[in-house]
Amino acid sequence: MLLHKDGLIELNYDVKWDVLSVRWPDLNGITISELEFSFAKLIDTLRHYDIKNMLIDTTASKVSEITQEQHLSLLIRFVKLVMTTRLQKLARIETADAGRENVVDIAAEEAINRLGIQFDFRNFSDEVSALEWLKQA
Repeated sequence: MLLHKDGLIELNYDVKWDVLSVRWPDLNGITISELEFSFAKLIDTLRHYDIKNMLIDTTASKVSEITQEQHLSLLIRFVKLVMTTRLQKLARIETADAGRENVVDIAAEEAINRLGIQFDFRNFSDEVSALEWLKQA
């Protein structure tokens, strides 16, 4: 079920499995306020539907116009927002960009060690594996 779609993100909800699928936005050419609006919409959706599982597909998004430090800062800000919901599992479909994946690994390590996230997080190379993991009790 399509819950939201704008120029940055698309949110689809599978009611049967309680999985919110998110197409991660292309970060090139957008403003921070646009990104924050989309983050707010995503967080509001997680809260409103009390969603426990989320799949983020990052394969089509680009981040070449921002620095690794900016990217890391955005990811940490996003994790802090997600921590205000009742999310239990977050699966992410990774990209083929090794530099970008390194930033994500740093953000994940910081989220686990410094922020103490309360949800499970895993990276996957494909959607099928990610959904299988999310559907496990």
